Formats: sequence, structure tokens, C-alpha cells
Amino acid sequence: MSTIQGVGRLGKDPVLKHVGEDSKPVCELSVNFLNYRKNKQDETQPIDTGFWVQVSVWGKFAEPTSQFFKKGDRIFIVDGDLDQDSFIPQESESKEEVKILQANCNLVFPWTADLESVDYKPRQTDQQRTAA
Repeated sequence: MSTIQGVGRLGKDPVLKHVGEDSKPVCELSVNFLNYRKNKQDETQPIDTGFWVQVSVWGKFAEPTSQFFKKGDRIFIVDGDLDQDSFIPQESESKEEVKILQANCNLVFPWTADLESVDYKPRQTDQQRTAA
């Protein structure tokens, strides 16, 4: 198994699911990893030759990931376990196998180069959370 790490853009809004008998949270992301190259005709417009990866964020970071990000956001994936899967689409007349890249990871960060500002507030105590 390989690992993947880098900057990508969300192709659709994150989807939060709960799976298994213990309802473990997982956030599913459709990520286009950016792979710009020089455009010989117009150097001010690089060519994006990125690739798509279906990323799953498991555990305690799944719910925050689903709430914090939206379609179009640039994100940074940390240490994703990359694998390849394939399937035959049921709706398609062609019975050709489609190959997809999948990654499981635990951490996703906003791509900070796109942020204008970040506001921090003090963490609530247990007593403040129960009173709310």
C-alpha cells in the first residue's frame, strides 16, 4: 500500500456516515489532487492535470471534517493510505471495469494559503457545555 499527502480541492460537499455495529463515523470526500504544469502557450495560465481520489476520514475527525469543509475548498491531506479499487457501473451499457483511487486518512487541514483570517475562541468547560 502507498501513502498520499498533498493539496487537493473538494469536488463535492463532504458526506458524513456512520458504519458498522458500533456506528463508527466516517466522512467521505471526493478530492482532486492538484498537479499543475507549465502552459507553453500562456505561462500565466498553468494547466491542471490533477487526479481524483475518494478519501475517507475515520474516527473523531470525521464529523468536524464534514462540518468545516464544503465543495470547492482546498485542503491538505496528511498521510493517507492510498489503494486502488475497481467496479463495473450498473447503469452503464458498457461492462468495462472502472478503476478508482481510494485513501483512508485521519487528518485533513484547510489549505492555509487560501485563508484570510482565523478566529480562535476559548474552549468551553464541561459545565459550560451542559448548561448550553
